Amino acid sequence: MDRSTAQPRAETIIDLLLARARGATADLPLFTALGSGGEHTDRVSAAELLDRVRAVAASLQEVGAAGDRVIVPTLPGLDFHAGFLGCLYAGMIAVPVPPLRTGARLRATVRNDRLDVIRRDCAPVAALVSTSEDAEVARRADADGDDGREPALAWIPVQQPTGPGTRSPVRVEYRPGATALLQYTSGSTGDPRGVIVSHGNLVANQRAMRDRCEIAPGTTVVSWLPFFHDMGLCTGIVLPLVSGAAAVTMEPAAFVRDPRVWLRAIEAEEDVFAAAPDFAYDLCVRRIPEAERAGIDLSTWRVAANGSEPVKASTLRHFAEAFRPSFFREEVFSPGYGLAESTLIVTMGRPLFPAPVRHYDRGALAEGKAVPAPPSAEAVELVGCGTAVAEASVCVVDPGTRRPLAERVVGEIWVDAPGNCAGYWGNTTASGEVFGVRTEGGVPGTEGSYVRTGDLGFLEDGELFITGRIKDVLIIGGENYFPQDLEAVAGEAHAAFAHQRAAAWPLAEERDGVAVVIETAERDQEVLASAVRAAGIAVARAVPIPVSVFAVARNKVPRTTSGKIRRRACAQQVASGQLRLLSQWSSR
Repeated sequence: MDRSTAQPRAETIIDLLLARARGATADLPLFTALGSGGEHTDRVSAAELLDRVRAVAASLQEVGAAGDRVIVPTLPGLDFHAGFLGCLYAGMIAVPVPPLRTGARLRATVRNDRLDVIRRDCAPVAALVSTSEDAEVARRADADGDDGREPALAWIPVQQPTGPGTRSPVRVEYRPGATALLQYTSGSTGDPRGVIVSHGNLVANQRAMRDRCEIAPGTTVVSWLPFFHDMGLCTGIVLPLVSGAAAVTMEPAAFVRDPRVWLRAIEAEEDVFAAAPDFAYDLCVRRIPEAERAGIDLSTWRVAANGSEPVKASTLRHFAEAFRPSFFREEVFSPGYGLAESTLIVTMGRPLFPAPVRHYDRGALAEGKAVPAPPSAEAVELVGCGTAVAEASVCVVDPGTRRPLAERVVGEIWVDAPGNCAGYWGNTTASGEVFGVRTEGGVPGTEGSYVRTGDLGFLEDGELFITGRIKDVLIIGGENYFPQDLEAVAGEAHAAFAHQRAAAWPLAEERDGVAVVIETAERDQEVLASAVRAAGIAVARAVPIPVSVFAVARNKVPRTTSGKIRRRACAQQVASGQLRLLSQWSSR
């Protein structure tokens, strides 16, 4: 079967939902929600979902008009699905944000720093909650915290009456070029920005994902990823609608508490696509005892996408080895690369083909050249993140001259694709710096209109390898060093730091050296002293300047809502004394 042409050629998410709700599979399960123990808490067919969506849309149209923004927190069960699609059905612009509390605890989270920044940026007219009771609590809490800087929000419950006699929304013309949502970036290197994502961006990008991964109506997407993050939203909601697949979702907390819930959900389906960041696969290895792994059957897992953060070869190896008794195959891994500004996916490995893992000379990489090297302490191990998906092209460019670079030369990654978005909401200056840029030099094949990613990498035989972010690069003696490389070196230096997060950054002046903060569960002071010394010596061998290493408790390194390390924030917390240090070592 030609999977790429099996589905109707609808151009918006709402067109796809309408077609699904009126088709032969209208009454079959489309989305299923799982509870913390893996039990079914809600299940909805396309026809039932459409009823819920229309009810939400009707309520929204009473308080706003097409083009108005609506805050959509990550709501429990399938409430987010109905709320998000309800915004689009009403012709409004959805603004996904992290979850608010529910019930009595809702009051404390109606006002928070990130949400306040987003409200000031996009001026929403409404926000969604699950129930009428939640709406009343939110209204009171919002009024109590009102400082007069933003307009009052209408708090709309998603759980609306449906069926005969309920009011119907006004019909809206759904255009591919219309804005569907504002996807706020994670803020790993600055304040969050609202990426303007159109209906056409969403459909085109997830069609490319569907075709690369051969996702069909018989496939089930199994996801715990948060819906306010682009990978969770696109794979958990948009991809099933684009491909005709079904989806099983659970809250991120359920996965973190017990990763077996995710794997058991995969085991229960016949043909599975499941995506997660690198840390999730590592967490499965650490949290699921060896004795239990053989009791989990992962033979139906056909595509295990790995993205959203740097992909580590060690993670792929350890997971494949740990779950070999579960019939997991290493070639199921499909590393990928993407970003919100291009509506998620840009490159991805081919399913059931081993991901390339290659070694490069560390010193040459510092000079911007990817020179193959044998495995050793002087080599950097990198995982290929696949080739460009359909209709997308990747160009590696000198960020200063904007000239395309040859293969195996490190530069900024630029993307030309149908998923490229229109810009940042209300920020023409930043939009002009990132969107619609063009290369210099007239190199054939690079004439397109690109998005600048701010990420560094190189191409080899069409395969994309990521080396870091421009804003995070450590420039030492005129050469570039990548913080995640130094973080990995520190983490591998002692068992106390194994599988822990770290952050590396340059101190105030180059001559002052480089600092590395690394998390640990260890509390024995003698062991910690030995561990930070071992990490410091290992990092000092990699860089020709002084090194300082600080150990902190687990979950203390600042991260974005999507899990990316906030290195600048970490540096500020160390400098101000906010971060409690368990042990430290310096080469000075």
